[in-house]
Parts: sequence; structure tokens; C-alpha cells
Amino acid sequence: MLANTETLTTQNPGQFKVYSGGLAWKRQGGGKTIEIEKSDLTSVTWMKVPRAYQLGVRTKDGLFYKFIGFREQVAVSFS
Repeated sequence: MLANTETLTTQNPGQFKVYSGGLAWKRQGGGKTIEIEKSDLTSVTWMKVPRAYQLGVRTKDGLFYKFIGFREQVAVSFS
């Protein structure tokens, strides 16, 4: 089974927001906004990647999002 993966990196800068109902990412300068409701999350992973940190989010419908480019300070606040 192939998983659909979307990677959002510093190549696509934007604003990432975590709130009580889920999370959202909006591309800088407009365009596509990704919103994931808390009830749609199946797993969340946090890991160190070269020169940054990555948040991986898997949803009930099988999508996997990779949000790459977080700084260490953000990683510490999530831990």
C-alpha cells in the first residue's frame, strides 16, 4: 500500500498553528491551507532531521504530512 505524503519545508515557508481542535498550516503569501482536525489524527511523530526538526502527521484517511524546518527551540517546547 502506498501512502500519500505531502512535505512542507522551508522551501514552502508558512505559519504552523496548533490549537485545541487540531492543527493548521498556511503557506506564506496565500495559497493552500492545510487543516487537520484533532479527530482525524491517527499519529504524530517528532524527529531530528539534518539542520532542523520534522513533525510527521498521519490522518485517518491514510495521508501523511511532513512539516520540516522547525528550530530546536520549538522542538523543546513540544517535548
